[in-house]
Amino acid sequence: MSERDWTVYDRADLRRGFATVRGDACDVTVALDGLHCAACAARAEKAIAGGAREVHVDVAARSLRFRYEPAVTQLSSLLAALERSGLEPRLLAVPDDTDHGQRRQRLSLARIGVATICAMQVMMLAWPSYFGVDSGPDLEPLLRWAQLSLSIPGVLWAGWPFLSAAATSLRERALDMNVPIALALLAAFAASALRTVAGDGELYFDTATMFVWFLLIGRHLEGRSRDKAHAHLRLLAARRALTAQRRVGRSVETIAIDALAIGDVAIVAPGETLPADGRLIERAAELDEALLSGESRPVVHAVGDVVLAGSLNLGSTALALEVERLGRDTVLAQIAGLLDNASRDKPRVQRIADRLAGHFVAVVLLLAVLGAGLALGNGADGERAFGIALAVLVASCPCALSLAVPAALAASTSRLARHGVLVANAGALTTLADIDTVLFDKTGTLTRNDMVLRRVFSLDGSELSRATEIAAALERGSRHPIATAFASVATRLDAESVRQTPGAGIEGRIADERWWLGAPDSAPWPIIVPADAGQRPDDTLIVLCNPRAAVALFILNTRLRAEASAVVQALGERGMQIELLSGDGAEAVAAVAGRLGITRHAARQTPAGKLAHLQSLQQHGRRVLAVGDGLNDAPLLAAANVSAAMANGAALTQSRADLLLLGDSLRLLPLALDVAQTTRRRIRENLGWALGYNLLVLPLAMTGHLAPWLAAAGMSVSSLLVVSNALRTERRLLPTAALPVQELRA
Repeated sequence: MSERDWTVYDRADLRRGFATVRGDACDVTVALDGLHCAACAARAEKAIAGGAREVHVDVAARSLRFRYEPAVTQLSSLLAALERSGLEPRLLAVPDDTDHGQRRQRLSLARIGVATICAMQVMMLAWPSYFGVDSGPDLEPLLRWAQLSLSIPGVLWAGWPFLSAAATSLRERALDMNVPIALALLAAFAASALRTVAGDGELYFDTATMFVWFLLIGRHLEGRSRDKAHAHLRLLAARRALTAQRRVGRSVETIAIDALAIGDVAIVAPGETLPADGRLIERAAELDEALLSGESRPVVHAVGDVVLAGSLNLGSTALALEVERLGRDTVLAQIAGLLDNASRDKPRVQRIADRLAGHFVAVVLLLAVLGAGLALGNGADGERAFGIALAVLVASCPCALSLAVPAALAASTSRLARHGVLVANAGALTTLADIDTVLFDKTGTLTRNDMVLRRVFSLDGSELSRATEIAAALERGSRHPIATAFASVATRLDAESVRQTPGAGIEGRIADERWWLGAPDSAPWPIIVPADAGQRPDDTLIVLCNPRAAVALFILNTRLRAEASAVVQALGERGMQIELLSGDGAEAVAAVAGRLGITRHAARQTPAGKLAHLQSLQQHGRRVLAVGDGLNDAPLLAAANVSAAMANGAALTQSRADLLLLGDSLRLLPLALDVAQTTRRRIRENLGWALGYNLLVLPLAMTGHLAPWLAAAGMSVSSLLVVSNALRTERRLLPTAALPVQELRA
C-alpha cells in the first residue's frame, strides 16, 4: 500500500490550481493509471460514490472527473479511496511526478523483460514433451524443477499486476477481465507446481509464462494508445503557468498566477509560457502555439495582436502583454475544459461493447466449469478435464472485446488532436461517418471575422490618405469587425473623447475637430454613392463626416476564407448536401453562396429559424453536420447530429460543439470525415474479430481440441491484433499541419 500523503490537496490556497470552483462545489479531473476496462471504471465510481457526485469515467483516456464539496468531503479521502481500490490517481492540473512516472515505466519494461526471458527458457525446457521425447528418469525431474524455478518470477512477479487487479476486483465484488486471467495463471501454475513435486503429470508452465508475456505486451501497446489519446489534455494542463511577472512602475515583481489581474502588464521571459490571454504591447513576439493550434512552426505576432495563455515565448527578449483574460476565461482553459468533457457520454457502440465484456466474464467462468464437467461425464480423467477448463479460461478472455472500441477511438482522437481537430465528444466520430448534409454559417465560418478596405472615395475633394488616417484613428482600440479594416493603416493622429453608439457609428475629436464614422443611413448628411463604386451585394459602406459635410466613403468587404471553396468542393465530392444559413441580408448571402458554388442558401435566419430548418432536415431522414462560430449558432450546434465550431468563435458555441477546429481553418473538416469513416471501419473490424474469435475457439476449447498453451497464444494474439488494427488509424497519412492561427478569441 502506498504511503502517499494526499492531505496536501485539502489546502484551500492550492485548490484553484487543480479544481474548477462552482459555488460550494469543485470539479476535479484525475488521471487513473490503473484503469483498464469497464469493470475498473465501475470500481472507481464505487470507491468515491459516498463523497463525490457527477462522476464520469473515461476508460480510453484513463481519467476520472467528479464534483465534490470541500466543506463536506475532503479531497484527500477520495483520492485515498481510489488508491485503496487498486487505482493510481493523479490530479491532471498538478505537474506529473516525473520520477514516479519513470519508475513506473522502468518497472513495466522490467516485467516484460523478465516474462520474455522466462517464457523462452521454459519453452526450451519443455520442448521434449512437445514431440513426445522421453527425457529419462534422471533428466526429467531436473527439467521439471527448472521450469518451476523460472516460472516463479515469470508468473508471480511479472504477472503480479493481473493477479493484484483480480484480487481487488473480487474484494469489490465485481468481475472484470483480470479475474479469468488470474484464475488461468494460478490454476496453471499451482497444478504444475504440485505435479512437479509429485514427479508426474502434464505441466503448464509454458502456457502460464507465455500467457503473461503476451498479456504484458498487449497491455503495453494498449497503454501507449491511450496515453497518446490523452496527451493533448495532459500537455495543456502541464503548460499552465504557476507564477507570473508583473510590471509595477519601472520594476517587475514575481507574483502567484492568481494575483494577476485584468489590465496588468505581464512580462514573459524567453522560454517561458504566457500566463494569460492578452494583447501584445511594445514589441512583436515569436510564439510556439503547437498545443493550441496544431501549427508546428513558430507564429509571429505584431504589436496589438491577441496572444494566448500556454503559448511559449521563442524570442530572445522578454515580451510584454496587457492581460485581458485570466484563469478559466482563457482560451487555453476553455480548450482544456472541452477536452476534459470529451468522454462524459460514452458512444453507444462502446457502451454495448462494455456490457458484452462484463457479462462475458461470467459466461467464460461458467463455460470453463461446463467444459470440465462434460469431459468428466464422457469418461475423461481429471487431468483432461482440468486442461479443458484451463483452455476455456485462457482462450476466451474478453480482453479484445474490451479494447475493441476505446482503442480505435483513442487512436483517431489522438491523431486528429495533433493536427488541430479536437474531438470534444468521442461519440461524434461514430456518428460523423453517417453524415450526408452539412449546414454552414457564413460570417466567421465561411468568411473571416476581419474586414478589408476595398475602395475609398472622396465626397468633398479631401485627400484620401488623410481621410483614411482619420478613420483609423477613430477605430483604434475598437473591437468591432469594421476596425479590423483600418488596423494596418499607419497614422500619427490621436482621437480624443471617442464615443461609440451601437448600430449608429463612432465619433471623436481629432485636432480640435469633431469627426463621425458610420453607416450611410445613419450619417448626418445625405450620401450619394458614386456611380463607379463597383459596389458588390456583400460590401459594407462606411462614411466619414465632419460638422460641415460628408468627407469620404469607404467600401469594406468580408473576405472568404482561403480554404472555403476547396472545402465545399471536397465535401460535395464526398456526396454531401451543402447548405448556407446566415443572419445576413439576402444579397450578401447569395453573393457568398455564388462564389462558393452553394445552391441551397437562406438569409435573415434567426437562431430559431436555423434550428427549425435543421429539425426539418432531420425529420426527413437527413443526418446533419452543423458548422458555426457565433452565439446565434449555439442552438443549431447543440441539436445537430454532429457539430463543429471554429476556434475563434464564441465560448458558448464551442461548448455545444463535438469538434473544435483549433487551426481557425475549415481545411481539416473533410479529413475529419475521412477519419470518422476509418474509425467506424476499425470498430466494426475489431468487434467482428473479437466476437468471431471467441465463437471459433470456445467449441474447440470445450471439446479438448485446443491445448492450453495454444489457447494462450491465440487469446493474446487476438488482443494484439485489435490494438494494432486501431493504431493503423493513427499511422494513417494526414496533412502535416493546420493553417496558422493568427488570433483566437473566446
